[in-house]
Amino acid sequence: MKERINPKSKIPNPNNVLIIIFALMMMANAAMAQTYNLTDCVNIAISHNQSVIDAQEKVNASNAKLGESTSNFFPKLSLNASKGFNYSEPMSIILPQSMGGGSFTTGPNEASNVASYSFNVQQTLFAGGRVIMGWQIANVAYQAQKEDLRRVMNETHLSVTSAFFDLLKAQKGLEIIKSSISNMKRNVEQTQVFYDSGIGSNIDLLRAKTQLANLEIVRISAENGVQLAKLALENTLGQKLPADYKIEEPEINSDNLFNVTQEEALNLAYANRPEWREFNFAMDIAGKALNLSYGGFLPNIAYAYSYGRTKLEYPTATTNNSDLSNWKSMLVASWSLFDGFLTVSQIREGRANYNSAVAQQQNIKNAIELDVNSAYLNLKSAGEKIKASQTAADLAGRTLRTVEVSYKANIATEQNYLDSHTANQSAQLNLSSSRYDYEVAKAKLNKAIGKKII
Repeated sequence: MKERINPKSKIPNPNNVLIIIFALMMMANAAMAQTYNLTDCVNIAISHNQSVIDAQEKVNASNAKLGESTSNFFPKLSLNASKGFNYSEPMSIILPQSMGGGSFTTGPNEASNVASYSFNVQQTLFAGGRVIMGWQIANVAYQAQKEDLRRVMNETHLSVTSAFFDLLKAQKGLEIIKSSISNMKRNVEQTQVFYDSGIGSNIDLLRAKTQLANLEIVRISAENGVQLAKLALENTLGQKLPADYKIEEPEINSDNLFNVTQEEALNLAYANRPEWREFNFAMDIAGKALNLSYGGFLPNIAYAYSYGRTKLEYPTATTNNSDLSNWKSMLVASWSLFDGFLTVSQIREGRANYNSAVAQQQNIKNAIELDVNSAYLNLKSAGEKIKASQTAADLAGRTLRTVEVSYKANIATEQNYLDSHTANQSAQLNLSSSRYDYEVAKAKLNKAIGKKII
């Protein structure tokens, strides 16, 4: 006998359909969420941060200034041309009788058609060393500006790193708070069961509910902290994050902290730190500017050449038309014998600027040494804090789990549970904070040295 199939069995359960649709929507939203890691954020800031853009444009301007200085080595060529009308009233000259009398004019009494052109060459041969020294100063200034760009990029990298891990720290704190609220809700339910059964006190129940209410207040503050940390990161990036953003937590390994000694780190800073290199360039510029000022005592020599042609035509007159050419080739020299003590004053100014730079050298060197040593020691301390925080978090977690079992068995007190819960929450927050602080400490040491070494 053929089995009959119930038509209703082919109709899917509406509840199952809704569950499937909801799951697909959640998967689609997860796939659409844009994930950012630390490298992504740094690259965004390098492209959009206004401080970086400003420093890059200053490098471009300095490069253009170097091009202007380079142009002084090349001859200046120019071509001039003109075409139009020219009128000059002619002079009338009357001859004496001894010369036969009569009169004549110096030219036709009409406007002439004039066309002319000229080609000119000027080449500086010697300018008291100003051309060469000026180019050297412009080149050093360009190199110094590139170091300033590197300084801004290093500072931006550190700012992004700090803001990135501040956001991670805020998110991790919120996650721990939410987990604590879930645990505390279970505790309130368990305490309510004890109270309803007559084996728990009303004080324990009120204490548990109070702790839960306090955690809700902490959660609100934590959520606000996440939003503030996001705003700080966006300000550093120079652009907004999408609403569905996700921050990817990097792998953090505090083992093998250093591959250089403290003294080696300081030597690396003197070789790579952009502020130190920029200062040395400034010292070089000050010395060259002092030498440049002595050029005022020397002569200037240049070569000039020009060739031109002028064509003059009178429309009605048949005479006085001309088509003439001219050229010249000469050396031109000038020497200022007295400039009102201008050169002497410029030399004094240049020497004072150079001495001022020399006086700043030791202060800058001491500041770099303090920065590197502080960053080095802070990174070492941050690595040790991770290990201590990990130990504390493991112990606090084991204690909480033990107390939870004892409390459910009505062995441990409510106060013991609350104390162990608070201790575990604090230990977990300290662990995540120490891990993120370690990454920021690495970035600070890299910035202090001027390049990535860890």
